[in-house]
Amino acid sequence: MIKTTIYSVALSTIILSSGAIATPVTNSTFTPTSSNVSNSTVKLAASSVDTAALEEAVFKQINDYRVSQGLKKLTRNSAIDNQARIHSQDMAKGKVPFGHTGFSQRVKAVGIPYSSASENVASNYGYSDPVTTAVQGWLKSPGHLANIKGNFEKTGIGVVSNNSRGEIYFTQLFFTPVTTPVTTPVTTPVTTPVTNSTFTPTSSNVSNSTVKPAASSVDTAALEKAVFKQINDYRVSQGLKKLTRNSAIDNQARIHSQDMAKGKVPFGHTGFSQRVKAVGIPYSSAGENVAYNYGYSDPVTTAVQGWLKSPGHLANIKGNYDKTGIGVVSNSRGQIYFTQLFFR
Repeated sequence: MIKTTIYSVALSTIILSSGAIATPVTNSTFTPTSSNVSNSTVKLAASSVDTAALEEAVFKQINDYRVSQGLKKLTRNSAIDNQARIHSQDMAKGKVPFGHTGFSQRVKAVGIPYSSASENVASNYGYSDPVTTAVQGWLKSPGHLANIKGNFEKTGIGVVSNNSRGEIYFTQLFFTPVTTPVTTPVTTPVTTPVTNSTFTPTSSNVSNSTVKPAASSVDTAALEKAVFKQINDYRVSQGLKKLTRNSAIDNQARIHSQDMAKGKVPFGHTGFSQRVKAVGIPYSSAGENVAYNYGYSDPVTTAVQGWLKSPGHLANIKGNYDKTGIGVVSNSRGQIYFTQLFFR
């Protein structure tokens, strides 16, 4: 029997008054689908903002940090730059929402063989030094920092200004190239954190309807309890407080696992911000880990151990949270989908 495990992680931190949001995503498989990503070259847009200088400043600050940590400098690649600019431009124009829409397609469109790739994005406005604002935000976020300190060699940076609103969008892609083509890396996670200075939920298919554990040959309620126990056992082993389980958070976690299992949304974090809002409880920070697997005799341990071995997922598990919700759903193909939300 083929055994497969896929993970994804999201981390969101909302700080009242400054309102920073970070949502890292990790996936161990790369299956491109159709998208609006192309290989057309995007030159730096003419504007009152010197975006070329901002890109150089991001590159310098990131490399200066890596050197300070005893890491090798990244080298900049024009093909990666181009895909980063396309994404920043699309976000600035509102063609795609802020985040990682089309990430896998961007990675493919770069056109170089790779063993791992990741992405940090940010947007801000009204700052005298927007680059330092973005980079310092990344450095203070465990998920973004894991990318910056990652075992990457090449990078590409795209900065685009939205003149009408004064917003500046940043995309930085990180690559580890390989000498032979790799079409579907499975051993090295792809990490794609997102950071944003505002939180603006949009319409989605997230609702407050209650989803009970589905009746099936898989006892999903028992699997949810097992995830809860293993995560809390790990936290206690690290000297951290146990999380308490919340039924409203459980419900949103189940809705998302159910939607992924049915193919209504792709595997990942589609609707994450809306899920957080739909829970309906005040919070200062929230995070999400997701995974799916099939063919394992102990799917819970497989999922949890995978999360514990991934810096992004581990940052959520060890995070300063006090509430959690877990949703586990299986489908007709034998795949088991896991969503765990964390709240403070």
